[in-house]
Amino acid sequence: MDKDTSRRINICKTVDEVRMLNAQNDKLLKDFGIDVFTLADSAQELLDQFVQIRLNTGLCIEGPQMSFLEEFLYQREAKRLEAKTQAITLRSDVASLRRQCDNEAKDVRRLESFLEDAQKLATSTDEFEKKKANQEKNNEVVKGKIESLPSIPDDIKLDELIANVRLLEEEDAGRRGADK
Repeated sequence: MDKDTSRRINICKTVDEVRMLNAQNDKLLKDFGIDVFTLADSAQELLDQFVQIRLNTGLCIEGPQMSFLEEFLYQREAKRLEAKTQAITLRSDVASLRRQCDNEAKDVRRLESFLEDAQKLATSTDEFEKKKANQEKNNEVVKGKIESLPSIPDDIKLDELIANVRLLEEEDAGRRGADK
């Protein structure tokens, strides 16, 4: 057997022993009705302080109680890191929602402005009906005037009309010359 294999076997035995000790500790605590995670706040604070001192000083006490405290420390650290990660995620979500809310508010302001401008330009239904009735009256009046005009013959002789206009212009020019 080489050194690595024997070392792995020893590590596995040690891990198994630690697991058995943890199980025994958990059973003893359960038998006495103690749950470390539901201790009173002062006891919890003392336990936290002890674990922090142990972590910072490297103070090593051998025995099953240390494995339990280390497990407690790791669980507390995992919870702290999980809470920190969740807080970062939530901050990011909140920032994203704020940006989205700001964009939506800008859109709402633009739409409100558009509606105000459109309402200023639009005529009300009553005004529209009045204008329509007035235009229909004007249309009827114009039709009546057109019908009352004498009818123009279809066979107008343009050459005769031009000659008559020229004759009138000459007469008018002659009168102006005589008046001077």
